[in-house]
Amino acid sequence: MPVAVGLLGAILPALGWFPPLGEYHFSFQPFVDFFAQPGLRRSLYLSLSVGLLATFLSYWLAMFLLAILYGQGRAGFLFRLISPLLSVPHITIAVGFLFLLQPSGWLSRLFSPWLTGWQRPPNLNIVPDENAFVLVLALIAKELPFLLLMGLSALSQIKVRPLLDTAASLGYGPLAGWMHLVQPQLAARLRLAVLIVMVFSISVVDMAILLAPSTPAPLAVRILTWFRDPDLSYQFIAAAAAVMQLACALLACIIWVGTDKAILFLIARLSAAGQRFSRLPSSFVSALKKGGVILAVWPCAMACFGMLAALIWAFADIWRYPSALPDEWGLNAWKYAYISLGQATLNSLVLGLVTAAICVSLALLWLQTETAKGDKHAERLIYIPLLLPQIAFLFGMQILLIWLGFDGLFLALIWAHSLFVFPYVMLSLAPTWRRFDARYLAIAATLGAGPLRRFLAIKLAMMTLPVLTAFAVGFAVSSALYLPTIFASNGRVMTLTTEAVTLAAGAGRQNLGIASLMQMALPLCVFLICDRVARVRLARFSFFKL
Repeated sequence: MPVAVGLLGAILPALGWFPPLGEYHFSFQPFVDFFAQPGLRRSLYLSLSVGLLATFLSYWLAMFLLAILYGQGRAGFLFRLISPLLSVPHITIAVGFLFLLQPSGWLSRLFSPWLTGWQRPPNLNIVPDENAFVLVLALIAKELPFLLLMGLSALSQIKVRPLLDTAASLGYGPLAGWMHLVQPQLAARLRLAVLIVMVFSISVVDMAILLAPSTPAPLAVRILTWFRDPDLSYQFIAAAAAVMQLACALLACIIWVGTDKAILFLIARLSAAGQRFSRLPSSFVSALKKGGVILAVWPCAMACFGMLAALIWAFADIWRYPSALPDEWGLNAWKYAYISLGQATLNSLVLGLVTAAICVSLALLWLQTETAKGDKHAERLIYIPLLLPQIAFLFGMQILLIWLGFDGLFLALIWAHSLFVFPYVMLSLAPTWRRFDARYLAIAATLGAGPLRRFLAIKLAMMTLPVLTAFAVGFAVSSALYLPTIFASNGRVMTLTTEAVTLAAGAGRQNLGIASLMQMALPLCVFLICDRVARVRLARFSFFKL
Protein backbone atom coordinates (compact mmCIF):
# COMPACT_ATOMS: atom_id res chain seq x y z
CA MET A 1 0.00 0.00 0.00
CA PRO A 2 2.73 2.59 0.76
CA VAL A 3 4.44 1.73 -2.54
CA ALA A 4 1.14 1.99 -4.43
CA VAL A 5 0.44 5.39 -2.87
CA GLY A 6 4.00 6.46 -3.66
CA LEU A 7 3.70 5.42 -7.30
CA LEU A 8 0.38 7.22 -7.56
CA GLY A 9 2.00 10.32 -6.08
CA ALA A 10 4.59 10.23 -8.87
CA ILE A 11 2.33 9.23 -11.79
CA LEU A 12 -0.35 11.89 -11.21
CA PRO A 13 2.09 14.86 -11.19
CA ALA A 14 3.80 13.30 -14.23
CA LEU A 15 0.41 13.60 -15.97
CA GLY A 16 0.03 17.23 -14.92
CA TRP A 17 -2.37 16.77 -11.96
CA PHE A 18 -0.91 18.20 -8.75
CA PRO A 19 -3.36 20.24 -6.63
CA PRO A 20 -0.74 21.48 -4.12
CA LEU A 21 0.74 23.53 -6.99
CA GLY A 22 -2.63 24.53 -8.43
CA GLU A 23 -2.73 22.04 -11.31
CA TYR A 24 -6.07 20.24 -11.65
CA HIS A 25 -5.98 19.18 -15.33
CA PHE A 26 -4.24 16.18 -16.88
CA SER A 27 -1.70 16.78 -19.64
CA PHE A 28 1.50 15.37 -21.10
CA GLN A 29 3.37 18.66 -20.70
CA PRO A 30 5.60 17.28 -17.87
CA PHE A 31 6.85 14.57 -20.24
CA VAL A 32 7.38 17.15 -23.00
CA ASP A 33 9.45 19.27 -20.61
CA PHE A 34 11.31 16.18 -19.39
CA PHE A 35 12.35 15.05 -22.87
CA ALA A 36 13.48 18.61 -23.60
CA GLN A 37 16.09 18.52 -20.82
CA PRO A 38 19.71 18.71 -22.08
CA GLY A 39 21.87 15.60 -21.83
CA LEU A 40 18.88 13.32 -21.24
CA ARG A 41 20.00 10.63 -23.67
CA ARG A 42 23.38 10.43 -21.93
CA SER A 43 21.71 10.17 -18.51
CA LEU A 44 19.52 7.30 -19.69
CA TYR A 45 22.53 5.57 -21.24
CA LEU A 46 24.54 5.86 -18.01
CA SER A 47 21.70 4.46 -15.89
CA LEU A 48 21.06 1.48 -18.18
CA SER A 49 24.71 0.69 -18.89
CA VAL A 50 25.75 0.86 -15.22
CA GLY A 51 22.82 -1.29 -14.07
CA LEU A 52 23.19 -3.96 -16.75
CA LEU A 53 27.00 -4.14 -16.66
CA ALA A 54 27.30 -4.20 -12.85
CA THR A 55 24.58 -6.86 -12.51
CA PHE A 56 25.94 -9.01 -15.34
CA LEU A 57 29.50 -9.00 -13.99
CA SER A 58 28.48 -9.46 -10.35
CA TYR A 59 26.21 -12.39 -11.18
CA TRP A 60 28.55 -14.31 -13.47
CA LEU A 61 31.61 -13.73 -11.31
CA ALA A 62 29.66 -15.06 -8.33
CA MET A 63 28.51 -18.08 -10.35
CA PHE A 64 32.06 -18.68 -11.57
CA LEU A 65 33.43 -18.60 -8.02
CA LEU A 66 30.76 -21.00 -6.80
CA ALA A 67 31.39 -23.38 -9.71
CA ILE A 68 35.13 -23.45 -9.05
CA LEU A 69 35.23 -23.50 -5.26
CA TYR A 70 31.99 -25.07 -4.04
CA GLY A 71 32.98 -28.62 -4.96
CA GLN A 72 36.37 -28.14 -3.30
CA GLY A 73 34.79 -27.02 -0.03
CA ARG A 74 36.45 -23.61 -0.20
CA ALA A 75 33.44 -21.46 -1.07
CA GLY A 76 32.67 -20.89 2.61
CA PHE A 77 36.26 -19.76 3.25
CA LEU A 78 36.13 -17.32 0.34
CA PHE A 79 32.78 -15.96 1.48
CA ARG A 80 34.11 -15.41 5.01
CA LEU A 81 36.93 -13.35 3.52
CA ILE A 82 34.68 -10.95 1.62
CA SER A 83 31.53 -11.17 3.77
CA PRO A 84 32.55 -8.13 5.90
CA LEU A 85 31.72 -6.06 2.81
CA LEU A 86 28.07 -7.07 3.34
CA SER A 87 27.91 -5.04 6.54
CA VAL A 88 29.50 -1.95 5.00
CA PRO A 89 27.08 0.70 3.63
CA HIS A 90 27.19 1.41 -0.09
CA ILE A 91 28.32 5.00 0.44
CA THR A 92 31.33 3.79 2.45
CA ILE A 93 32.42 1.61 -0.47
CA ALA A 94 32.06 4.64 -2.76
CA VAL A 95 34.10 6.84 -0.41
CA GLY A 96 36.79 4.15 -0.30
CA PHE A 97 37.07 4.06 -4.10
CA LEU A 98 37.21 7.87 -4.06
CA PHE A 99 40.08 7.91 -1.55
CA LEU A 100 41.90 5.18 -3.45
CA LEU A 101 41.57 6.20 -7.11
CA GLN A 102 41.46 10.00 -7.12
CA PRO A 103 44.48 11.69 -8.76
CA SER A 104 45.62 12.51 -5.22
CA GLY A 105 44.36 9.18 -3.86
CA TRP A 106 46.28 6.55 -1.98
CA LEU A 107 47.07 4.43 -5.07
CA SER A 108 48.71 7.41 -6.74
CA ARG A 109 50.65 8.18 -3.56
CA LEU A 110 51.96 4.61 -3.23
CA PHE A 111 53.59 4.80 -6.67
CA SER A 112 54.74 8.41 -6.58
CA PRO A 113 57.23 9.83 -7.18
CA TRP A 114 59.51 6.80 -7.44
CA LEU A 115 57.57 5.20 -10.33
CA THR A 116 55.36 7.90 -11.84
CA GLY A 117 57.59 10.91 -11.23
CA TRP A 118 54.59 12.89 -9.98
CA GLN A 119 55.30 15.55 -7.37
CA ARG A 120 51.78 16.96 -7.67
CA PRO A 121 48.48 15.18 -8.32
CA PRO A 122 48.08 14.60 -12.08
CA ASN A 123 45.29 16.27 -14.03
CA LEU A 124 43.45 13.04 -14.85
CA ASN A 125 39.72 12.28 -14.89
CA ILE A 126 39.94 8.99 -13.01
CA VAL A 127 37.14 9.43 -10.47
CA PRO A 128 34.51 10.16 -11.50
CA ASP A 129 35.11 8.92 -15.05
CA GLU A 130 32.81 9.84 -17.93
CA ASN A 131 31.55 6.27 -18.45
CA ALA A 132 31.05 5.47 -14.73
CA PHE A 133 33.31 2.42 -14.85
CA VAL A 134 34.49 3.11 -11.28
CA LEU A 135 30.84 3.11 -10.18
CA VAL A 136 30.46 -0.31 -11.83
CA LEU A 137 33.51 -1.60 -9.91
CA ALA A 138 32.13 -0.26 -6.63
CA LEU A 139 28.74 -1.89 -7.26
CA ILE A 140 30.45 -5.22 -8.04
CA ALA A 141 32.41 -4.99 -4.78
CA LYS A 142 29.14 -4.54 -2.89
CA GLU A 143 26.81 -6.90 -4.79
CA LEU A 144 29.17 -9.82 -5.38
CA PRO A 145 29.23 -10.87 -1.69
CA PHE A 146 25.42 -10.57 -1.58
CA LEU A 147 25.00 -12.83 -4.61
CA LEU A 148 27.51 -15.28 -3.14
CA LEU A 149 25.47 -15.42 0.05
CA MET A 150 22.25 -15.98 -1.91
CA GLY A 151 24.02 -18.57 -4.06
CA LEU A 152 25.30 -20.55 -1.08
CA SER A 153 21.80 -20.48 0.41
CA ALA A 154 20.31 -21.72 -2.88
CA LEU A 155 22.93 -24.46 -3.24
CA SER A 156 21.89 -25.85 0.14
CA GLN A 157 18.55 -26.69 -1.52
CA ILE A 158 20.23 -28.51 -4.44
CA LYS A 159 21.87 -31.93 -4.26
CA VAL A 160 25.07 -30.65 -5.80
CA ARG A 161 27.44 -33.53 -5.01
CA PRO A 162 25.21 -36.34 -6.39
CA LEU A 163 24.60 -34.28 -9.54
CA LEU A 164 28.32 -33.69 -10.12
CA ASP A 165 29.11 -37.34 -9.40
CA THR A 166 26.51 -38.41 -11.95
CA ALA A 167 27.97 -36.01 -14.51
CA ALA A 168 31.49 -37.29 -13.82
CA SER A 169 30.36 -40.88 -14.36
CA LEU A 170 29.16 -39.82 -17.83
CA GLY A 171 32.47 -38.22 -18.74
CA TYR A 172 31.75 -34.59 -17.84
CA GLY A 173 34.34 -32.51 -16.04
CA PRO A 174 33.51 -30.48 -12.90
CA LEU A 175 32.82 -27.22 -14.77
CA ALA A 176 30.87 -28.92 -17.56
CA GLY A 177 28.81 -30.90 -15.04
CA TRP A 178 28.10 -27.73 -13.10
CA MET A 179 27.01 -25.87 -16.24
CA HIS A 180 24.69 -28.66 -17.43
CA LEU A 181 23.10 -29.75 -14.13
CA VAL A 182 23.64 -27.18 -11.34
CA GLN A 183 23.61 -23.78 -13.06
CA PRO A 184 20.04 -24.05 -14.50
CA GLN A 185 18.63 -24.87 -11.04
CA LEU A 186 20.75 -22.20 -9.37
CA ALA A 187 19.71 -19.52 -11.89
CA ALA A 188 16.01 -20.17 -11.25
CA ARG A 189 16.46 -19.80 -7.47
CA LEU A 190 18.52 -16.60 -7.77
CA ARG A 191 16.23 -14.72 -10.17
CA LEU A 192 14.64 -12.60 -7.42
CA ALA A 193 18.00 -11.69 -5.87
CA VAL A 194 19.44 -10.74 -9.28
CA LEU A 195 16.46 -8.53 -10.10
CA ILE A 196 16.88 -6.78 -6.74
CA VAL A 197 20.53 -6.11 -7.61
CA MET A 198 19.53 -4.91 -11.08
CA VAL A 199 16.93 -2.43 -9.84
CA PHE A 200 19.28 -1.06 -7.19
CA SER A 201 22.21 -0.68 -9.61
CA ILE A 202 20.15 1.12 -12.23
CA SER A 203 18.71 3.63 -9.74
CA VAL A 204 21.50 4.06 -7.17
CA VAL A 205 21.89 7.67 -6.02
CA ASP A 206 24.38 7.97 -3.14
CA MET A 207 27.18 6.04 -4.86
CA ALA A 208 26.47 7.76 -8.18
CA ILE A 209 26.78 11.22 -6.61
CA LEU A 210 30.40 10.39 -5.74
CA LEU A 211 31.55 8.09 -8.56
CA ALA A 212 29.45 8.90 -11.63
CA PRO A 213 29.87 11.92 -13.92
CA SER A 214 27.78 14.97 -13.12
CA THR A 215 27.53 16.64 -16.55
CA PRO A 216 25.18 14.97 -17.14
CA ALA A 217 24.60 12.66 -14.19
CA PRO A 218 22.71 9.34 -14.27
CA LEU A 219 18.95 9.73 -14.34
CA ALA A 220 18.35 8.92 -10.64
CA VAL A 221 20.76 11.66 -9.51
CA ARG A 222 19.12 14.20 -11.82
CA ILE A 223 15.68 13.26 -10.47
CA LEU A 224 16.83 14.04 -6.92
CA THR A 225 18.26 17.35 -8.15
CA TRP A 226 14.94 18.27 -9.80
CA PHE A 227 12.98 17.32 -6.69
CA ARG A 228 15.20 19.63 -4.62
CA ASP A 229 15.07 22.53 -7.09
CA PRO A 230 13.61 25.71 -5.54
CA ASP A 231 11.68 26.28 -8.77
CA LEU A 232 8.55 24.22 -8.03
CA SER A 233 7.80 23.73 -11.72
CA TYR A 234 10.61 21.17 -11.72
CA GLN A 235 8.47 18.95 -9.51
CA PHE A 236 6.51 17.97 -12.62
CA ILE A 237 9.70 17.20 -14.55
CA ALA A 238 11.00 15.15 -11.61
CA ALA A 239 7.74 13.18 -11.45
CA ALA A 240 7.90 12.42 -15.19
CA ALA A 241 11.55 11.41 -14.77
CA ALA A 242 10.60 9.11 -11.88
CA VAL A 243 8.10 7.35 -14.15
CA MET A 244 10.81 7.07 -16.82
CA GLN A 245 13.19 5.64 -14.20
CA LEU A 246 10.59 2.99 -13.44
CA ALA A 247 10.32 2.21 -17.16
CA CYS A 248 14.12 1.92 -17.43
CA ALA A 249 14.22 -0.51 -14.51
CA LEU A 250 11.45 -2.58 -16.10
CA LEU A 251 13.29 -2.60 -19.44
CA ALA A 252 16.53 -3.70 -17.76
CA CYS A 253 14.72 -6.52 -15.92
CA ILE A 254 13.09 -7.67 -19.19
CA ILE A 255 16.50 -7.66 -20.89
CA TRP A 256 17.98 -9.68 -18.03
CA VAL A 257 15.18 -12.25 -17.92
CA GLY A 258 15.27 -12.64 -21.70
CA THR A 259 19.05 -13.05 -21.72
CA ASP A 260 18.86 -15.53 -18.84
CA LYS A 261 16.28 -17.64 -20.67
CA ALA A 262 18.39 -17.53 -23.84
CA ILE A 263 21.48 -18.72 -21.92
CA LEU A 264 19.50 -21.52 -20.27
CA PHE A 265 18.14 -22.53 -23.68
CA LEU A 266 21.70 -22.62 -25.04
CA ILE A 267 22.82 -24.77 -22.08
CA ALA A 268 19.90 -27.12 -22.74
CA ARG A 269 20.93 -27.44 -26.41
CA LEU A 270 24.53 -28.15 -25.41
CA SER A 271 23.31 -30.75 -22.92
CA ALA A 272 21.18 -32.42 -25.59
CA ALA A 273 24.22 -32.53 -27.85
CA GLY A 274 26.32 -34.10 -25.09
CA GLN A 275 28.90 -31.30 -25.16
CA ARG A 276 31.55 -32.13 -22.57
CA PHE A 277 34.21 -29.49 -23.44
CA SER A 278 36.76 -32.27 -23.03
CA ARG A 279 38.92 -30.96 -25.87
CA LEU A 280 39.88 -27.82 -24.00
CA PRO A 281 43.55 -27.95 -22.89
CA SER A 282 44.04 -28.38 -19.17
CA SER A 283 46.37 -25.37 -19.13
CA PHE A 284 43.59 -23.21 -20.62
CA VAL A 285 41.09 -24.45 -18.03
CA SER A 286 43.57 -23.77 -15.21
CA ALA A 287 44.28 -20.26 -16.52
CA LEU A 288 40.53 -19.65 -16.86
CA LYS A 289 39.95 -20.62 -13.24
CA LYS A 290 42.76 -18.41 -11.93
CA GLY A 291 41.69 -15.50 -14.10
CA GLY A 292 38.09 -15.79 -12.95
CA VAL A 293 39.07 -15.80 -9.28
CA ILE A 294 41.34 -12.77 -9.78
CA LEU A 295 38.61 -10.84 -11.62
CA ALA A 296 36.12 -11.62 -8.85
CA VAL A 297 38.39 -10.76 -5.94
CA TRP A 298 39.91 -7.65 -7.56
CA PRO A 299 36.97 -5.23 -6.99
CA CYS A 300 36.53 -6.51 -3.43
CA ALA A 301 40.25 -6.04 -2.74
CA MET A 302 40.07 -2.50 -4.13
CA ALA A 303 37.13 -1.78 -1.83
CA CYS A 304 39.10 -3.05 1.18
CA PHE A 305 42.14 -0.92 0.30
CA GLY A 306 39.87 2.08 -0.22
CA MET A 307 38.30 1.65 3.20
CA LEU A 308 41.80 1.33 4.67
CA ALA A 309 42.66 4.66 3.04
CA ALA A 310 39.53 6.16 4.64
CA LEU A 311 40.68 4.86 8.03
CA ILE A 312 44.09 6.46 7.56
CA TRP A 313 42.49 9.80 6.67
CA ALA A 314 40.44 9.63 9.87
CA PHE A 315 43.67 9.78 11.93
CA ALA A 316 45.75 12.05 9.68
CA ASP A 317 46.44 15.61 10.78
CA ILE A 318 48.73 16.47 7.85
CA TRP A 319 49.09 14.31 4.73
CA ARG A 320 50.90 16.03 1.88
CA TYR A 321 51.15 14.62 -1.63
CA PRO A 322 52.96 12.39 -2.60
CA SER A 323 53.63 10.92 0.85
CA ALA A 324 52.40 7.33 1.08
CA LEU A 325 51.46 7.80 4.75
CA PRO A 326 50.47 10.89 6.74
CA ASP A 327 53.21 13.32 7.68
CA GLU A 328 51.55 13.83 11.06
CA TRP A 329 49.10 11.53 12.82
CA GLY A 330 46.63 12.87 15.33
CA LEU A 331 43.07 13.33 16.52
CA ASN A 332 42.59 17.03 15.82
CA ALA A 333 39.85 16.39 13.27
CA TRP A 334 37.88 14.35 15.82
CA LYS A 335 37.35 17.45 17.99
CA TYR A 336 35.34 19.12 15.24
CA ALA A 337 33.81 15.89 13.93
CA TYR A 338 32.25 15.25 17.32
CA ILE A 339 30.17 18.39 16.93
CA SER A 340 29.01 17.66 13.37
CA LEU A 341 28.85 13.85 13.42
CA GLY A 342 27.87 13.10 17.03
CA GLN A 343 24.14 13.60 16.49
CA ALA A 344 24.27 11.80 13.13
CA THR A 345 25.96 8.80 14.76
CA LEU A 346 23.37 8.69 17.54
CA ASN A 347 20.53 8.97 15.02
CA SER A 348 21.97 6.14 12.90
CA LEU A 349 22.42 3.91 15.95
CA VAL A 350 18.93 4.47 17.39
CA LEU A 351 17.23 4.30 13.99
CA GLY A 352 19.01 1.06 13.06
CA LEU A 353 18.37 -0.66 16.40
CA VAL A 354 14.70 0.29 16.57
CA THR A 355 13.99 -0.54 12.92
CA ALA A 356 15.81 -3.88 13.11
CA ALA A 357 14.00 -4.83 16.33
CA ILE A 358 10.59 -3.97 14.86
CA CYS A 359 11.25 -5.83 11.60
CA VAL A 360 12.58 -8.95 13.35
CA SER A 361 9.53 -8.98 15.63
CA LEU A 362 7.20 -8.62 12.64
CA ALA A 363 9.08 -11.37 10.78
CA LEU A 364 8.75 -13.73 13.76
CA LEU A 365 5.04 -12.96 13.96
CA TRP A 366 4.66 -13.55 10.22
CA LEU A 367 6.59 -16.83 10.19
CA GLN A 368 4.99 -18.19 13.34
CA THR A 369 1.43 -17.57 12.15
CA GLU A 370 1.78 -18.30 8.44
CA THR A 371 -0.28 -21.02 6.79
CA ALA A 372 0.92 -23.54 4.25
CA LYS A 373 -0.65 -21.92 1.16
CA GLY A 374 -2.15 -18.46 1.51
CA ASP A 375 0.86 -16.62 2.91
CA LYS A 376 3.16 -17.65 0.05
CA HIS A 377 1.36 -15.27 -2.29
CA ALA A 378 1.17 -12.48 0.29
CA GLU A 379 4.88 -12.84 1.03
CA ARG A 380 5.78 -11.85 -2.51
CA LEU A 381 4.28 -8.41 -1.90
CA ILE A 382 6.83 -7.52 0.78
CA TYR A 383 9.63 -7.59 -1.83
CA ILE A 384 7.97 -4.92 -4.00
CA PRO A 385 10.01 -2.04 -2.44
CA LEU A 386 13.19 -3.86 -3.51
CA LEU A 387 11.96 -4.51 -7.05
CA LEU A 388 11.12 -0.87 -7.80
CA PRO A 389 13.50 2.11 -8.00
CA GLN A 390 13.35 3.98 -4.71
CA ILE A 391 13.26 7.36 -6.42
CA ALA A 392 10.13 6.27 -8.35
CA PHE A 393 7.82 6.11 -5.33
CA LEU A 394 9.49 7.87 -2.39
CA PHE A 395 8.38 11.29 -3.64
CA GLY A 396 4.74 10.15 -3.58
CA MET A 397 5.28 8.75 -0.08
CA GLN A 398 6.70 12.08 1.01
CA ILE A 399 3.56 13.83 -0.24
CA LEU A 400 1.48 11.38 1.79
CA LEU A 401 3.56 12.06 4.92
CA ILE A 402 3.24 15.83 4.44
CA TRP A 403 -0.53 15.50 3.98
CA LEU A 404 -0.75 13.45 7.19
CA GLY A 405 1.56 15.84 9.05
CA PHE A 406 4.12 13.12 9.76
CA ASP A 407 7.03 14.34 7.61
CA GLY A 408 10.20 14.97 9.55
CA LEU A 409 9.11 12.82 12.49
CA PHE A 410 11.42 10.08 13.71
CA LEU A 411 8.46 7.70 13.65
CA ALA A 412 7.95 8.35 9.93
CA LEU A 413 11.63 7.65 9.35
CA ILE A 414 11.38 4.32 11.16
CA TRP A 415 8.34 3.42 9.05
CA ALA A 416 10.14 4.32 5.80
CA HIS A 417 13.23 2.30 6.76
CA SER A 418 11.07 -0.68 7.74
CA LEU A 419 9.72 -0.92 4.19
CA PHE A 420 13.24 -1.78 3.00
CA VAL A 421 14.63 -3.55 6.08
CA PHE A 422 11.75 -6.03 6.50
CA PRO A 423 12.29 -7.80 3.13
CA TYR A 424 15.98 -8.37 3.92
CA VAL A 425 15.13 -9.67 7.40
CA MET A 426 12.69 -12.11 5.83
CA LEU A 427 15.26 -13.20 3.24
CA SER A 428 17.74 -13.86 6.05
CA LEU A 429 15.45 -15.52 8.57
CA ALA A 430 12.68 -17.32 6.66
CA PRO A 431 14.66 -20.22 5.06
CA THR A 432 16.22 -21.30 8.38
CA TRP A 433 13.02 -20.80 10.34
CA ARG A 434 11.01 -22.96 7.94
CA ARG A 435 13.54 -25.79 8.13
CA PHE A 436 13.06 -26.09 11.91
CA ASP A 437 12.36 -29.66 12.98
CA ALA A 438 8.82 -29.58 14.42
CA ARG A 439 9.46 -32.79 16.37
CA TYR A 440 11.11 -30.74 19.12
CA LEU A 441 7.82 -28.89 19.60
CA ALA A 442 5.90 -32.18 19.61
CA ILE A 443 8.12 -33.53 22.38
CA ALA A 444 7.61 -30.35 24.41
CA ALA A 445 3.85 -30.62 23.92
CA THR A 446 3.85 -34.19 25.27
CA LEU A 447 5.61 -32.84 28.37
CA GLY A 448 2.79 -30.36 28.96
CA ALA A 449 4.29 -27.15 27.53
CA GLY A 450 1.74 -24.71 26.10
CA PRO A 451 2.03 -22.92 22.72
CA LEU A 452 3.66 -19.78 24.14
CA ARG A 453 6.17 -21.72 26.21
CA ARG A 454 7.00 -23.99 23.25
CA PHE A 455 7.67 -20.90 21.14
CA LEU A 456 9.79 -19.05 23.71
CA ALA A 457 11.63 -21.91 25.42
CA ILE A 458 12.11 -24.26 22.46
CA LYS A 459 11.77 -22.75 19.00
CA LEU A 460 12.97 -19.21 19.65
CA ALA A 461 15.80 -20.50 21.87
CA MET A 462 17.00 -22.89 19.18
CA MET A 463 16.67 -20.18 16.52
CA THR A 464 18.74 -17.66 18.48
CA LEU A 465 21.57 -17.53 15.95
CA PRO A 466 19.37 -16.98 12.84
CA VAL A 467 17.28 -14.37 14.68
CA LEU A 468 20.36 -12.43 15.80
CA THR A 469 21.83 -12.70 12.29
CA ALA A 470 18.60 -11.29 10.84
CA PHE A 471 18.74 -8.45 13.40
CA ALA A 472 22.33 -7.59 12.40
CA VAL A 473 21.40 -7.69 8.69
CA GLY A 474 18.46 -5.40 9.37
CA PHE A 475 20.69 -2.91 11.20
CA ALA A 476 23.22 -2.93 8.35
CA VAL A 477 20.49 -2.30 5.76
CA SER A 478 19.02 0.56 7.80
CA SER A 479 22.40 2.22 8.28
CA ALA A 480 22.95 2.23 4.50
CA LEU A 481 19.64 3.80 3.41
CA TYR A 482 19.99 7.24 1.85
CA LEU A 483 16.92 8.19 -0.20
CA PRO A 484 14.35 6.94 2.36
CA THR A 485 16.10 9.04 4.99
CA ILE A 486 16.10 12.14 2.79
CA PHE A 487 12.44 11.90 1.78
CA ALA A 488 10.87 10.64 5.03
CA SER A 489 12.73 13.07 7.28
CA ASN A 490 12.38 15.97 4.82
CA GLY A 491 16.04 16.70 5.49
CA ARG A 492 15.51 17.27 9.21
CA VAL A 493 17.17 14.10 10.56
CA MET A 494 20.85 13.56 9.88
CA THR A 495 22.38 10.11 9.66
CA LEU A 496 25.93 9.04 8.90
CA THR A 497 24.94 8.14 5.35
CA THR A 498 23.42 11.53 4.56
CA GLU A 499 26.34 13.30 6.24
CA ALA A 500 28.88 11.24 4.25
CA VAL A 501 27.26 12.29 0.97
CA THR A 502 27.28 15.92 2.10
CA LEU A 503 30.91 15.79 3.27
CA ALA A 504 32.02 14.15 0.03
CA ALA A 505 30.80 17.21 -1.86
CA GLY A 506 33.62 19.37 -0.56
CA ALA A 507 34.44 19.00 3.13
CA GLY A 508 37.82 18.04 4.55
CA ARG A 509 38.99 14.49 3.93
CA GLN A 510 39.57 13.96 7.63
CA ASN A 511 35.89 14.51 8.42
CA LEU A 512 34.84 12.27 5.55
CA GLY A 513 37.25 9.60 6.77
CA ILE A 514 35.80 9.82 10.29
CA ALA A 515 32.25 9.50 8.93
CA SER A 516 33.31 6.45 6.90
CA LEU A 517 34.99 4.93 9.95
CA MET A 518 31.82 5.33 11.99
CA GLN A 519 29.75 3.84 9.18
CA MET A 520 31.99 0.79 9.17
CA ALA A 521 32.17 0.53 12.94
CA LEU A 522 28.45 0.60 13.80
CA PRO A 523 27.30 -2.41 11.70
CA LEU A 524 30.49 -4.30 12.55
CA CYS A 525 29.92 -3.77 16.28
CA VAL A 526 26.33 -4.96 15.98
CA PHE A 527 27.44 -8.09 14.11
CA LEU A 528 30.15 -8.81 16.69
CA ILE A 529 27.77 -8.26 19.63
CA CYS A 530 25.16 -10.54 18.07
CA ASP A 531 27.80 -13.18 17.44
CA ARG A 532 29.06 -12.90 21.02
CA VAL A 533 25.54 -13.12 22.48
CA ALA A 534 24.84 -16.21 20.38
CA ARG A 535 28.08 -17.88 21.47
CA VAL A 536 27.47 -17.18 25.16
CA ARG A 537 23.81 -18.18 24.95
CA LEU A 538 24.39 -21.45 23.10
CA ALA A 539 27.90 -22.48 24.18
CA ARG A 540 26.68 -25.04 26.74
CA PHE A 541 24.65 -26.94 24.13
CA SER A 542 26.61 -29.36 21.93
CA PHE A 543 23.93 -28.99 19.23
CA PHE A 544 25.01 -25.38 18.66
CA LYS A 545 28.77 -25.66 18.34
CA LEU A 546 29.69 -22.48 16.37
